[in-house]
Amino acid sequence: MRRFLFVIMMALASTSLFAEDKPVANPVWMMVVHDVEDYDTWRTIFDGGLSTRKSGGELQFEINRFPDDPNKIVSIFQWDTAAGARAFVDDRTVRNAMIAAGVISDPMVTIRKEKPRFDGG
Repeated sequence: MRRFLFVIMMALASTSLFAEDKPVANPVWMMVVHDVEDYDTWRTIFDGGLSTRKSGGELQFEINRFPDDPNKIVSIFQWDTAAGARAFVDDRTVRNAMIAAGVISDPMVTIRKEKPRFDGG
């Protein structure tokens, strides 16, 4: 039993285990609002881009939909830096993926220091 507890304690002390939980000095929040042809199609492609977003500096995300228009998407992301968030949004590959996912409106993008609120209206 002691050996088991020792192994667990050593695993919890490992820095690589919690590498994603390291504090970020100046994270920002990015909100993207756009319309899509079909939410399920869009979501499949969005979810497939997780590793790309993470490598670009995404720390977390939240997806919201308007109750009266489920194809209007409000995505809220926490990003490690404003520059990283802007670079991601401006990336041609990201724009092409959005088109392939069925985004049918110009995205409205805002970047701020505080987390934006979505109230569904």
